[in-house]
Amino acid sequence: MKIRARMTAYLERLREHGGTLPGRASADGTLVINWRHIGRILGCAESVRLTASGRKAIESGIPIADGAYLDTPATGRLEGRPWRPHGITFHEAPKLARLLSTACFVIIAYLSGARPGEVLNLRRGCIEHDNANSLWLMTGRHFKNAVDADGNKLPTGAPRRAPWVVIAPVARAVAVLERLHPHPLLFPNRITPHQQHLRDTKRRGDARTDNQIARDLAAFVTWVNTECQRLGRADVIPPDRRGLLAASRFRRTLAWFIRRRPRGLVAASIQYGHLHTRMLQGYAGSYDSGFPDEYAFEDWLYRLEILADDAQALQDGEHVSGPAADAYRHRVTAATRQFAGHVLTSDRQARDLLGNPLLQIHHGQGMTCVLDPAQALCRLRGTTDDPLVTPDTDDCRPQCRNIARTDRDIHHIRQHHRELGDVVDDPLAPPIRHDRERHELKRLQRILDAHQPENHQ
Repeated sequence: MKIRARMTAYLERLREHGGTLPGRASADGTLVINWRHIGRILGCAESVRLTASGRKAIESGIPIADGAYLDTPATGRLEGRPWRPHGITFHEAPKLARLLSTACFVIIAYLSGARPGEVLNLRRGCIEHDNANSLWLMTGRHFKNAVDADGNKLPTGAPRRAPWVVIAPVARAVAVLERLHPHPLLFPNRITPHQQHLRDTKRRGDARTDNQIARDLAAFVTWVNTECQRLGRADVIPPDRRGLLAASRFRRTLAWFIRRRPRGLVAASIQYGHLHTRMLQGYAGSYDSGFPDEYAFEDWLYRLEILADDAQALQDGEHVSGPAADAYRHRVTAATRQFAGHVLTSDRQARDLLGNPLLQIHHGQGMTCVLDPAQALCRLRGTTDDPLVTPDTDDCRPQCRNIARTDRDIHHIRQHHRELGDVVDDPLAPPIRHDRERHELKRLQRILDAHQPENHQ
């Protein structure tokens, strides 16, 4: 009687919501009821098809679907359209769960600065929000240099002394994983449904390994590209010349973008520069994390590339003006002679070399800072006695003695000068803005006049 009551309620629910019976294709291609899935739903054996309850389903007149679709609707949308209009089938769910888990790994590994092994061993409850400081904090374990009191390596790692400071997308990815499965580890090597997990008396599984996550990343790329092809989209993930994507490359890629695209958007309105500031507030900003060394290596490569461009421009006759013009020419020439072709043997070596005064040339918009911390008028990032201190080029003060202006800077100033000229010439511009822009226009004109070579003879 219980099975009959459950079948009656199930069929009534399908009629009420316009649902379909779970189906499968028979050997001849005909759609038939998937009794095994009916059994899953009602908690009975698939032999229910031979009972009165089974006959009731057969005679119900409810259409049969082309698969065993889950009751949970697929509400996600892609550019305003449902990404799965007909829902998700029971047999698709485990694969999609694994892909969703991999997508969460990408977000956490890329945006936290944590090492792959540290991400793979995260546990439930690892995220908390510091309301007082408006910070998302992520706790976990570290494995590099994790030893006991006798100096023996700890295979299970050791708890972090300080948490990672992360951004909201990382916290959301962790929340998704905590809803996805009941395992204590966020990235178990097996993902099982909640009910099956409760019945399973076997070992629940350890964290995923580096090799497993590498295979998962490859499967994720393949799935994304297949979906793009199915939907007629061109934004596929291009093939990687290096082969399979290694999880360890996320940290270096993040360091690359932070150094070279600080104003680029990493998540909605969040810029890489903001992300870097957040990371430096927690474990990812400490030298134990290793991330500052990753960033230093990218900074080193970037500065050498810029140095090569600066040296070539001077060689081609580029003019330099401003109070730090002589220091600029000296540093570019001397640094090129000292560092061109220099090979690094470790990331930490890059951090040590970045403190060399010859490399303290920082290009901004319409200006170049030839940094001498003692003369800087901007708000420095770091202390004046820190060899890795950098200027805030967005806060550059016109009276600073560290300013040099190359022809490339002047090109930017000239363009800004033309734009301000249009505002000043506009009779409809508000008087307050008109006066402010006229004052700025005169300042820029003085810079342009001072840059003329005849004024330096």
